[in-house]
Formats: sequence, structure tokens, C-alpha cells
Amino acid sequence: MHDVEGALSAVEECEKNNPEYEYEILAFGLQPQHANNPWGNFYYGPRITLSDENGNPFYIPSFAQITPNAILYWEQRYKETSNPLLTMRYASLVWDFKRSIAKTNFDNDLYRVLVDCLLAVCNEDYETHPTITVNDLEHLFELAKNQQEYLIKCKSAYCNFEKRHDDDKAVRCWSSRFLMMLKYKKCFSEEEKQNIVREHESRLTRLNTPDKNGRIDPWIIEKQAMLLADYYNTLQKKEEIKRVLSVVEKAFVQEKKHMSGLQFAGNLEMIQRLYSHYQLHDEAKRLLFDVQKATEQSIKEMNPQKVEFDIPKEVFEQADLMFGEKCSSDEERWNNFIIYFIPNKTQEEANLKELARKYPFRFMMTTKLMDAKGRPTSTIGPIGEDFDSNLTHHIAENMNLSFHFLEMAIKRLIQTDAITTAKIIDNFIMPCPLFEEERYNIIRESLDFFFNGNYVLFCHLIVPQIENAICNLVELSGLSALKQQKNNKGFQLKTLDDLLREQPVVDAFTEDGSYYLRIVLTNQLGLNIRNLLCHGLLPAEHFGYGAAGRLLHILLMIGKVRFVEVK
Repeated sequence: MHDVEGALSAVEECEKNNPEYEYEILAFGLQPQHANNPWGNFYYGPRITLSDENGNPFYIPSFAQITPNAILYWEQRYKETSNPLLTMRYASLVWDFKRSIAKTNFDNDLYRVLVDCLLAVCNEDYETHPTITVNDLEHLFELAKNQQEYLIKCKSAYCNFEKRHDDDKAVRCWSSRFLMMLKYKKCFSEEEKQNIVREHESRLTRLNTPDKNGRIDPWIIEKQAMLLADYYNTLQKKEEIKRVLSVVEKAFVQEKKHMSGLQFAGNLEMIQRLYSHYQLHDEAKRLLFDVQKATEQSIKEMNPQKVEFDIPKEVFEQADLMFGEKCSSDEERWNNFIIYFIPNKTQEEANLKELARKYPFRFMMTTKLMDAKGRPTSTIGPIGEDFDSNLTHHIAENMNLSFHFLEMAIKRLIQTDAITTAKIIDNFIMPCPLFEEERYNIIRESLDFFFNGNYVLFCHLIVPQIENAICNLVELSGLSALKQQKNNKGFQLKTLDDLLREQPVVDAFTEDGSYYLRIVLTNQLGLNIRNLLCHGLLPAEHFGYGAAGRLLHILLMIGKVRFVEVK
């Protein structure tokens, strides 16, 4: 097909003005869709999908180019051509679009012509690569599955193709017929199913046999085992699923010495998820400990990266204007401090999209997060599949990078006496209805720790006060902070993350503010300070100036909440 496109592009310019030329270019520009077709239930779709400046998709070629005249031209061409590949292309286009666009029925011979051409192309290996032939075989099966005569020929073509391309490493070539059997069980007799399963069981044994160098390929073993696991899952044969997955696990363990620690840990995690997916919970629980050990070992492979940079003098000048001596009043300094360090979610979304445009490869990959001991915590998918998680992680990274400016701001507030223990108590804690009087002393003591440089003690004392204040905000707004226990025998307080999602929190701090609170306090992809501290997941040294500065900022945010009388 590429050769035909190349030949078409080389014709004389005068020929390109003919509508027939446009129909030919379109015929070979449309591409078979093997995933979701943006145009709906068609076999052919656009070659390229793009977005305009407003984010609306547009396609090359466009759907509007497929006109009744184009379809009538392709109909004429499939009757004229003798090359099976060309006939197959023109006939399949007519089959795909004529009824929908031309609003007329097919000629009586179209189905026969199309299926016969597909059989010829597949049986004679006319395509340039076996994987393209597999696509044709799957298209053929979709057409033939309800016509017994052609279904028999299609299955025979599949078998002969696999014999001609008998390569255990060519997964696409030998997995397709098995997948058709899983998808269209009624199209296969029980004998045919058993024969196919036996073939694949034999391949699994063959793949698991070391070569002359003592090596096996665990990734291909995984692909074969997954097919068998899906088949046995339809029959609810849990022991068979466990057997084939254990082959995968042993294969990766055997090849461990040829992998990096991170790679091995990632593969063990993948197998653990497979056990869990097939509800083999005992095996998943057993392997979870091995995953943890592997990730802890992989930490030793990591080397810290040091980056030095100079802060421009304009940054210091901005800090003086917003928080320092050049600012007109304490009230203005406080407001600047509170507002400046709350990220604008809409702006951060735009920044992230721009980063993804400039550095697409970085955002195509999955990101794995681990805790301080190397235990796996979160997985962030590619940006196209998991934009929200990427956004949270992006904002959290920016918070870590902006630590120096946060420190600069707090130092200027201290230098100007805008914040002291007494001023915070008098101007933020006591006027705020969310802080109870009996907690004033512990808040005062925690602030003394902050200003004396005892940041670990400040963090451990202030986090419970912040959580209690959020709980009070929800309850004072007329909502309950309770939820039913799992055993339905009583009630318990909602988690802080649940409370931060309640509407009163959004009303008090805006959408941006409540999102910021979750990133700093409870989101596992963010700073997650509350959970890391309360569950003892990090050693004390991690709760230094950076964490303390963020918590001080949140304390002042909450301290600005006041009762408003509703008339």
C-alpha cells in the first residue's frame, strides 16, 4: 500500500487536479483501526488525529472527504482490478462506507469478492510483513464468523499461516487465533478449542526451557501465560490460572541476574497484580512481601543528583515587595503570603500540557513512586491516560522546587515582625472559630518550636490541630464529620482527605485552596505530610523547614476563616 501511495504522489501535476486522483489518495490514506475508531463503528479511520487551538480534534484524512462519489469510484475500481491487494482495499472501503454514506445497498458479489481476496492475500502472504497479515486475518474472521463455509476457510488460513510463521518469538503471529477463540467461542468446536489450548500449553513448556546459554525470555512467557490464564478464567479453573502464573513468576526470578533491581521489582509488582486480578489473593499477598524486598534493594542502585543554581536578584526584590520592608502593612504581608503559595489549578494544567508538548517522551512513560524505605506506593500512568495524577505530581514537584522562595518569604515575615507567636495567636488563632480555646496553648507551644528552629516538634504538634480545625469547619457548616463503620455497628470520624473534599471546605478556601490542602496533607502523589507523619512512614529529619513552612502557611490559611452572618 505504501508503494501505491508513493507512485500516486509521483504522478504529473496535471493528473492531481482530477477528482479520481483525490479518491485514490483517500483510498490509501485511510487506515484500518485496531483500537477505538473516533468515527464510530467503521473498520477504516483517519491516519492522524490532531487538536486545534481550542482542543477540538480534527483528522487527516477527514471524514467529510468520504463522499458518495468517492465510494462509487472505489466500487468501480474493485470490479476492474485483478491484484488481490488492490481489490481487497477498494472492496473493503465500499463494504465499510457505502450503506452509511451513499445510502444504497451493496452489489450482490461484494461480500464474495472481499472475502475471497482476503483469503488470497492471507494464504499467499501478499502483505509486506506477517503482522499486517494478522490484521487481515482478524478482519476476515469478523466478516466470515457467521458464514460457515467461509469460517472454515478462515480457520484453515489461520492454521496454515501459523505453520508458515512458526516463530515462538513472534507473539502477534501466534496469539491472534487464540484471541479469536476467546472472543468468539461459538465459532469453535470443543475439539478445536482443546487442540488450540494444547498447542499453547506446548509453547509455554517450550518457552520455559532454557536455551544453550541457559536463558529464557520471561516477557514472552508472560504473554503466553496470559492467554492461557484468560482461557482458564472463563472456565473458573483457578488452579490452572495459578499454575501458568507461577511459571511466569519463576521465569522472572530465574532471569533476575540479567535485570536491574528496579526492573526486577517492577516485574514482580506486575505479577502480583496479575495474581490479584485473577482473585488469587493468597498468592498476591505472598508476593507482596517479595515486591517490598525487591524495591528496598533497588534503592541501592539509585544515585542522588545534585543541581546548583543561582537565584536572580529580581526574586529577592519581589520577596521584599510582597513580604518584606517594602510592603506597606502586616495585613498586606499576610494576605500576600497566603494567596501566593496556593497553586492556581487552571494555570498549572496549562503549564503541564505545555511541558507535555515540549517533552512528550517523559509523559508517555509510567512513573513509579516509592517511600523512604523503597516500598512501592503509587503508580502514575502516561499523561493521556492519567492526567489528574500527573497534575498532582507536577504541582507537588513545583512545591518542592519553590521551597527556597517559601523560606525567603517566611524569613522576611519574621524580619519585619509580621509573624511572631503572639501575633499569630492574636490575629489568626483566637479570631478564628475553628480553633477551640482549650487548644490555644498547644498551638502557642508549637509556634514557639517553629520560631526556635525545632521544626520536627512543630510539625508533630500542629498537624492534629489543623485536622481538628478542618473537622470543626465541616461540623459548624451543618454537616456531619462521621461515617458508618464497616461492620455497621457504630460510627467513626471521616478521614482528613474525605473532610477536605466536603463543600464547606471548598466554600471557605475555594477549589484551588481545597485542592492545595489535599496535595500538602493527604494526597499520596503529593507531599502527603499528614499521613506520612501520623503513620510514621518517614524518619524525623524529613519534617524539617520545608514541611514546617507548608504547615505554617496552612495554619495561617485556616486562621483567616471567619463566621459570616447570612441574612
